[in-house]
Amino acid sequence: MYHVASTTLYGQGTRAIILSNEGDNNSFAWVPMAQQLATLGYLVLGYAYRPQVATANGLPSQGLRDLRAAIAFIHTHHVTGITLMGSSLGGLISLKEATAEQFDALVPISAPVAFEDVQLSDAELQRITTPKLFVTSDQNDPFTSDTYHMFDVTPQPKEERIYPGRRHGLALFQRTSGPDLLSALRQFLQRYAPVN
Repeated sequence: MYHVASTTLYGQGTRAIILSNEGDNNSFAWVPMAQQLATLGYLVLGYAYRPQVATANGLPSQGLRDLRAAIAFIHTHHVTGITLMGSSLGGLISLKEATAEQFDALVPISAPVAFEDVQLSDAELQRITTPKLFVTSDQNDPFTSDTYHMFDVTPQPKEERIYPGRRHGLALFQRTSGPDLLSALRQFLQRYAPVN
């Protein structure tokens, strides 16, 4: 059984990419990226976290449950592999899910190592054998040091892209870093999650 608040599928194919939102839960921010990935031959799923229920669990735990529901949903489309890509909170829950399940690839963008009720221990990070592309900016992003730490602790295969400035999350795809980051992302996906 899976329940996801709002989903949008882009493209088609047997290799899927699931896009997990930042804490603002704005799935529309992913639309340009989702469309580009779909043109490369991926089945891309954008989704929104369900509204928080007034319980002891916060948005991160809800986001993790919704990511698991999104994974279950995308499996109904008979995919042969899944890549998890998440920005900020979405990066954290993608990494957390990869401690328990193997994926084609993992792309955490400006991800924290912990937020509210979801944390990643070093022992968990060392279990993430999925190929990883860590992305962050180098100046005063609140989670830059977390990205450096996660990159250091996680096992190979892994890559890291660090861009000058203070941009956070999906804002890294704008301005001067955007073309280089898109190129790096395409190469990473071709290496670990190729479409035919």
